[in-house]
Amino acid sequence: MNETKVKTYLAAHTWLAKNAEIYSSDRITALEIISKKCAEVMQTERVGIWFFSKNGDAIVEELTITKGEESSRGSILKQDDFPVYFKRIKEEAVVLVRDTYEGPFSSKSFEDYVVKRGVHAILDVPIFSDGALIGIISIEKKASPRDWDELDISFATIFSDFVGRIIESEKRHSFEKDLHLKIENLETKLKKKMEDLSEANLSLNLALDSAQIGKWDWDITTNTVKLSCSWYTKLGYMPDELPSSFETFKQSLHPDDVQQVIDQLTKFKCEKNSTFENSFRMITKTGEIQWCVDRGIVTSRNELGQPLKMIGLNVNITPLINIEETIVESEKQLKAMIRSLPTPVAMFDKNLNYLAYSAKWFEEWTPYTDLKQDLSVRNLLQTKWFPKMEKVLQGESLGEDEELIEIVNGQKLWIRWAMKPWTDARGDIGGIIFMAENITHTKETQIHLAQNSKLSALGEMAGGIAHEINNPLSIIKGYVDLINRHYTRQTLNANNLEQYLNKIDQTISRISKIVTGMKRFSRESSKDEKVRYPLNKIIEETLDICQEKMNNFGTKIEIDNKSLDLDVFCRPVEISQVLLNLINNSFYAISSTNQPWIKLKIFEDSKVVRIKVTDSGKSLSEDIRKKLFQPFFTTKEVGVGTGLGLSISRGIIEEHGGKLYYDDKESNTTFVIELPTC
Repeated sequence: MNETKVKTYLAAHTWLAKNAEIYSSDRITALEIISKKCAEVMQTERVGIWFFSKNGDAIVEELTITKGEESSRGSILKQDDFPVYFKRIKEEAVVLVRDTYEGPFSSKSFEDYVVKRGVHAILDVPIFSDGALIGIISIEKKASPRDWDELDISFATIFSDFVGRIIESEKRHSFEKDLHLKIENLETKLKKKMEDLSEANLSLNLALDSAQIGKWDWDITTNTVKLSCSWYTKLGYMPDELPSSFETFKQSLHPDDVQQVIDQLTKFKCEKNSTFENSFRMITKTGEIQWCVDRGIVTSRNELGQPLKMIGLNVNITPLINIEETIVESEKQLKAMIRSLPTPVAMFDKNLNYLAYSAKWFEEWTPYTDLKQDLSVRNLLQTKWFPKMEKVLQGESLGEDEELIEIVNGQKLWIRWAMKPWTDARGDIGGIIFMAENITHTKETQIHLAQNSKLSALGEMAGGIAHEINNPLSIIKGYVDLINRHYTRQTLNANNLEQYLNKIDQTISRISKIVTGMKRFSRESSKDEKVRYPLNKIIEETLDICQEKMNNFGTKIEIDNKSLDLDVFCRPVEISQVLLNLINNSFYAISSTNQPWIKLKIFEDSKVVRIKVTDSGKSLSEDIRKKLFQPFFTTKEVGVGTGLGLSISRGIIEEHGGKLYYDDKESNTTFVIELPTC
């Protein structure tokens, strides 16, 4: 799975869907925008759009854009010259050629095409419009062969679908414009010619006959209807083949629409509106369904304002309905593409109900919800997610590389997620595309490694900690022996006893502080809530664990600017782990040198606190600096270090919104921790 490519392709799809210029421009401009975007995203040098000739024996170049060259148009490829290629295309198959110099379309014409244009790899996808194959989109790689994968094919199909939509949109806009002009023209003529009825009827009938739009004249009081010749002919009847009556109109309606039409007419008669409009289905003489819209105006009313007479037009809108159905089919194809994606992706409508999801989504999330029963993501995610989804429905794109969430059943999971809005053919937001990958296993492995690294660091301090505890225990034993001798000799007095007990109590407190620090440091802390915590206290608690070891080996630890009273929003144990790791590394590197020292210096700069950990060692070589933060890289002897300390430490700091880096400007070895202050 190439997540980068999936994200790039999804982003390009969203860009195309939201690009208003595509839908408002002429066809060539729109196709040029699509072609250039295709070449850019798929990283190819040539993208061409070809349409079949009328008789289908050739394809004509509508537009080809070539990197660094002028766009070209008008070339013709004939079926006789490319028989195998045309056979594949007309089977509505994707033509995929990794290397044109290795086949599969061996012919002189094909070789001429390849050599002339310097084409090395080809991916051709069919273009459909109104369910019919009308051409191909040709994506060509010039520099070298290319292994096209399923993502390339899916995304090329998206581009071909957009081209098909452009052609369909062009047809629809042309039809709507023509229809709108015809209706406006007819209504204008109808109103203008009302004063001269005979002249109006003549002009109107001529216009209606040529446009195949039916005219009706309804006397509501007598329920008689006059139907024009074009009303009959558009349904396939000869004029006067059926009686000109309301019953003829009623019998021509689709059986399922009769009651709806009658109810609308009854409602209109009870209202005082001057215009009437309704859509319904009619049955032609040959039994075909014809979608129609009726528009009428009241020409006469009684004294109560009730309509007495109406005239109107009956317009065939079946082509427009077919175009809308084609758009619906395009959305189905988008859903099919979602289902085929190799990543856990789901498509939701505005109500957060499932429209489609990939097989990987089903695999990842079926253990936590019954996708066959649960129709909404609300049955998987808790309610705190829904404000995020509302933002996406307003046009935002959101995501996190890793986040610990709690799902509806109370289970906590680590996920990597991204949400983007998807848009329909009109550019309106229709819902959400949601990618959610369950990375719990990976994250738990990282947490386990971090915990092992922490315990490793604690182990390196073990010698010093044992000495730190043994010394106080020796002191306690000494005072106990002293009390016992005084008691045996009967020389124990209250003052001496109080002094000895105070010393024992202070020493026990010292041991308790060390043990508490070890317990706090060694526990698993990745799921702790972040809290506001004093930075000085973190440093103090870290030094409680390692100070004695430093003292035993003569390593001096200094803290500069300790007086700064700064708080950080963090998991204190994790920040202490990072500090201890840096101090351990310094100690190991300098313990065998003369007068070793480690210095911690605290700075505050514009809501950022910096902790510099510097030791007496010289600056590291460039070769070592390049590998410092690579997992499993270590300068320690075999068996001493895992090489995970710095890698894990950087991950912890970055998860806190900060940085961990080596400062190569200092003459001594220096690491810097940056954290945002509260």
